[in-house]
Amino acid sequence: MIVIEMMNGHTIKLELDPANAPITCANFEKLVSEGFYDGLTFHRIIRGFMIQGGDPLGNGRGGSKEHIVGEFRSNGYSNP
Repeated sequence: MIVIEMMNGHTIKLELDPANAPITCANFEKLVSEGFYDGLTFHRIIRGFMIQGGDPLGNGRGGSKEHIVGEFRSNGYSNP
């Protein structure tokens, strides 16, 4: 369980699924440990489903220096 502390004192709790997305989870945990997300905005939150954020440019086109392949069917991964 990862707990994100927001500037307003609220928290977001999220659970990763390393059994089905090990590369994605490891990359996220690495960026968290490096402080990459500190002070950045999560611009899309769908309770019980997903969050999107982590763009240091704030325009939807920024990101970290890390580039990983999405772990989904169209990229050859078989997830439930």
